[in-house]
Amino acid sequence: MRKLSIVLFSLVVASCFSSPEGTRDGDCADAKDNDGNGLVDCEDEGCSLDDECLKLAAKAKLAEEAAREASAPPARDTSADDGLEYVDLGEIWVQKGHNGSDISQPQAKQYCETLTLAGKNDWRLPTEEEATAASRSGKLPNESLVMWTSTEKSAKRAVIVGISTGAVNDLGLHSVGDCRARCVRDR
Repeated sequence: MRKLSIVLFSLVVASCFSSPEGTRDGDCADAKDNDGNGLVDCEDEGCSLDDECLKLAAKAKLAEEAAREASAPPARDTSADDGLEYVDLGEIWVQKGHNGSDISQPQAKQYCETLTLAGKNDWRLPTEEEATAASRSGKLPNESLVMWTSTEKSAKRAVIVGISTGAVNDLGLHSVGDCRARCVRDR
C-alpha cells in the first residue's frame, strides 16, 4: 500500500511541474513530449493552434486531397445527360441512350436541341431514315420503346420508330406513350 502511495505522490508531483504542451514558447517545435502524455509537438492537442502546426495541417490536407484526386476516376462532362454515350453509324452519331421518360414530339425536339453530349451541342431529332438505320444497326440497346423522329406525316402527326424493331408508324405530336427522344448529329 505504501509503494502505491509513493507512486501516486510521484505522479502528482510530476504533473505539477509539467504544463500542457503548447503553453510555453518552443513547446510545439522542440521534438519533446513536454507534458508526458505520449504526444509530441503538433501531435498534441495543446499545439493545435500553433502557427507552425496549422501550416503543417494545411499542407497535409492539400496532399491528401491531391492524392484522392489522383486516384479518382477522370471527371466526366456534367452537362445535360452526360452519362449517355453515342454510337458512330458512319454519316451520323446516334445517342446510345435516350431522354429516360415518355415525352411528346415537341418535347423531344427541344430535348435534342439543348442536349450536350460528347462535348457537342449540335444534336437534333433524327429523320425517319436515320432512326430506322439506327434501330436496324444492332448497336442500340434492346428495348421495347419507340423514338420520335423529325419526320411529320401531317400538321398533327409525326413518325415514330421502334428502337429495337425498326418498325415505323405515326403518332399524334402530343402523344407521350412509350415515346423517347434519341438524338443524332452529323459526323
